[in-house]
Amino acid sequence: MKMKFRIEFKKTTIPELKKRYEDISKNVDKLEQVIIEDLKKVGLQEISDSLSGSSFEASEPISIIDEERSIGIKGTQALYDEYGTGTIGGLNPHPEKGSAPIALDDYNSGKTIRMNKTKDSIAKNDGTGGDIPPNTLYWTYKFEGKKIYTQGRPAGMHIYKAKTKIKNQMDKIIKKRVGEYLLKR
Repeated sequence: MKMKFRIEFKKTTIPELKKRYEDISKNVDKLEQVIIEDLKKVGLQEISDSLSGSSFEASEPISIIDEERSIGIKGTQALYDEYGTGTIGGLNPHPEKGSAPIALDDYNSGKTIRMNKTKDSIAKNDGTGGDIPPNTLYWTYKFEGKKIYTQGRPAGMHIYKAKTKIKNQMDKIIKKRVGEYLLKR
């Protein structure tokens, strides 16, 4: 004997589904904001951790931006700290330097770059930036009244690291929040 088992979708099922869909649609904005806040927390923590390891001397400290739909860093030296400069920056270049918000010069380029053409190092660990070995590119700048000798600074990559961490955790956060939302319904 053959038996059939069926689930029938009656006319009453469609309005019920429609009502459920409308309920979800009304609350998508709230769900989106919760997800954005979670993603911002991940990014802000990464930026904060990254900045705490930065030792860049600047007349104005780099501060964190936390706006409704964006996070970031700001300060007169934020660009240099994010992308790095000089020989040191070029050793581990920022992977997104070419797509920076403004056009950036190549590492070790510009009118202030000089070559130490002496036989000896200059700025011999006198608190002004460390040794600049012979035949090495460098430049100087003033900080708190002192002439600082430098070969650049490494790329801090604070925003890049935060963006990468957010990207890596995004699916997990979305699944968690959408799951919680659907369980409440």
